[in-house]
Amino acid sequence: MHASKAVFRALLAVGLALLVMTAGLFVLQEPGTAGYVMSILSLAVQLVMVLVGAAGLYYEWDPFAPLIEE
Repeated sequence: MHASKAVFRALLAVGLALLVMTAGLFVLQEPGTAGYVMSILSLAVQLVMVLVGAAGLYYEWDPFAPLIEE
């Protein structure tokens, strides 16, 4: 298994876990508060993390190949 695949799997797992937890807590936020805005920003960052991890796995991108020679 390539190092990049392991990194993307870890990124995807952590991103999905944080996304689920933040989305679960999002429904408890009151619109217009600072916590609500921070929840939206957190959801956006975590969604980007999940998309990068999924895209890296789907396209089998190997950015760490030059660093780690097998």
